[in-house]
Amino acid sequence: MDIDNQVIDIIAKALKVDRARITPDLSIGEIPEWDSVGNITLISALEENFHVDFPIEDLFNLTNVESIIQAVKKLK
Repeated sequence: MDIDNQVIDIIAKALKVDRARITPDLSIGEIPEWDSVGNITLISALEENFHVDFPIEDLFNLTNVESIIQAVKKLK
């Protein structure tokens, strides 16, 4: 499975939503499950699954699915 699909699967699982709701342009706050608490859960799940640590300064730029995918790719 490629990184894009892995990230989407992790996001869906972390936010407890159907995978079909996760699109590259989906942004924080667009669905009720992706609020500030959901975002912390999501970032933690991504770091755990990919064995990466997002730099703190990058966290503020992780505002949609595509930006998260690109950040994971950069760290892998």
